[in-house]
Amino acid sequence: MAGHAICRKIPSVYDTHCLGPGLLQTTPVWSRLYCQWRRFVGEDERKDYPEPAGAKGTGPDSMAGLTVIVTGANSGIGQQAATIFAKRGANVILVCRDPPPHEQHPNDVIDGIVKKHPHVKRENLEWWKVDFTSFDDIKAFGEKWRSSERVCDVLCNNAGSAMGPFIHTTDGFEFTHQVNFLAHCLVTLYVLPSMKKARAPRIVNTCSIFHHAGRLDFSNLNYEKRQKRGLGGVMAYCDTKLYLLMWTRELQIRLSRSQAYRHVIAHGIHPGFVASNIWNLPHIRALPRILIWLLDKLTSWKAIPPQQGSLAIVNAAVNPALGFSEKQLAKGTPFIGESAKIGGKFLMRLKESDHRPEVNDPIATARLWQRVLEDVKAAERGVAEDLPGPAPGLL
Repeated sequence: MAGHAICRKIPSVYDTHCLGPGLLQTTPVWSRLYCQWRRFVGEDERKDYPEPAGAKGTGPDSMAGLTVIVTGANSGIGQQAATIFAKRGANVILVCRDPPPHEQHPNDVIDGIVKKHPHVKRENLEWWKVDFTSFDDIKAFGEKWRSSERVCDVLCNNAGSAMGPFIHTTDGFEFTHQVNFLAHCLVTLYVLPSMKKARAPRIVNTCSIFHHAGRLDFSNLNYEKRQKRGLGGVMAYCDTKLYLLMWTRELQIRLSRSQAYRHVIAHGIHPGFVASNIWNLPHIRALPRILIWLLDKLTSWKAIPPQQGSLAIVNAAVNPALGFSEKQLAKGTPFIGESAKIGGKFLMRLKESDHRPEVNDPIATARLWQRVLEDVKAAERGVAEDLPGPAPGLL
């Protein structure tokens, strides 16, 4: 199943294009076969969960007065999560692109929520247009958000793409790598300062059980070697989900060492095998007919509806056991490192689950963090300036 490297040279965290993962000698290395096997096992059973109770706002489930940002909120689990947050009284910002014809328009989503839930006020729902294939678009969003001087209580990084052809964005990054990973990082760095004054803020990143099959090679993060991406690009999807979970863990560690952000909690979640419209994307339906037939059969047999998948997002955002309560924070700022013991978890639907060993490797996660800062040009954009550097003792 796993082995240990005996003589592994560890590159510096600032060597962000090093060959391979550059792990600590004590970090287990899972075999490729075991990684692929874990990609399909451990999935929570196809079962219905009730909406998670929370402890935000004025009542047990109320989120009145809180502001929630949900990316990719015009379809699938993002739309359902936005609906639940709105039902609970939150001000919800749907961050989505101007969608193609096969996707529901955000304005129609908002109209549908208000029509179905009359107590939800339309002014509490907003669409902010952002195209994740453009860093300039994300910058415009970030500057607009900061100029609004609003406080973000919950940030849900949920937008993403499942597979697709090998193409590059205008920023020069492989499409899946930017949309599923780098864009979330940049959005988070723009929004994070507004969480300083939030009462009990949380960040929820939609990861996946498919992260188990991801590949970590810093010399090939952007597919510089034109490595095979699997049928339909599925391996690129696995790679980005591994990176996002590793980055989530490193984010939590750095937040825990910051005076301003020690109260912020971040988690990565796997929503389950969801029967969302992601399986109806044109490049998915262009796969061989036999694969489409098998996918449709598997979806009808094993998949859960988007509403059930969205509960993973809601649970990570409101479950009192997964973060600090307002009552706890009223007693004082958490001590250094405290939030790192509470946050940075991988949740499979509603339960904490294990993950790839790389997620806990401090050298690899710190190197990935540094690589992200370089790729999104954080210094030029004026983001992440108030976050700590690598933990003391790291190379």
